Amino acid sequence: MRVSGTFFAGFFLIAAGTMAMAQPIDVAPGDGYMPAPSGNVPPPSDDEAMPPHGSGLPYFTGLRGSFAFKDSATVHTAGAPVHAVNAKYDIGGGGSLYYGARLPMGLRVELEGLYRYQPLQNLRVDNVKAAGVHGNAQMAAPMINLLWELPVTDDIPIQPLVGMGAGAAYTSTNVNDGTNTYLKHKGWNLAYSFMAGANVPLSQSSRFSAMYRWMQVRDVQYGCAATGAILGGCYKTNVNSQGIDLGLEMDL
Repeated sequence: MRVSGTFFAGFFLIAAGTMAMAQPIDVAPGDGYMPAPSGNVPPPSDDEAMPPHGSGLPYFTGLRGSFAFKDSATVHTAGAPVHAVNAKYDIGGGGSLYYGARLPMGLRVELEGLYRYQPLQNLRVDNVKAAGVHGNAQMAAPMINLLWELPVTDDIPIQPLVGMGAGAAYTSTNVNDGTNTYLKHKGWNLAYSFMAGANVPLSQSSRFSAMYRWMQVRDVQYGCAATGAILGGCYKTNVNSQGIDLGLEMDL
């Protein structure tokens, strides 16, 4: 599936604009304003004084730990004969730090910096497993995420959410057997992701988050050598990965 540059340009403009316009909302007391209790009247409890989902503060920040469990890349060498080179990566991990703002209609926008590391599991050339091959794939990416908190009733403490993100990913890949270099890449590429998960409140201003993330890095140009020690070119490919993000979030 090809994702056009126009789509991502529009996404960045919308997300950046809504982030800039997000401001705290001051609510002036109206006719229904309840004055502060006096005398022997007890103050309202935390559940009565605060919204059931969050503190109502407009900004938040959080830290996520990433459990990356599936990642692969398949390329074909240029020239004749054409060889198929497939790398599968083992379970890895990483993390991300993010800052965001709440928007109307349950939307929220995040600025996120993430990092992932995965060691090589195995590599096949023309569907034949190559022996003695080692390596890893690393990725660092600034992302803009736009998420929607699904509406739920006040008696449901879990807050589900879905969303997507886009950004630029710097990837570093080096897969070799000490003599031959099968895959090598260092550079920036367009990246996007789709996310689904939920927040579980720990207090009125803090939450535990769990989220599934599917991510794709577009048009990665690898250098590779299916046979011999000379590093040649490979056709461009998209690199897909999946992971589970667990984290803590608090309102500001």
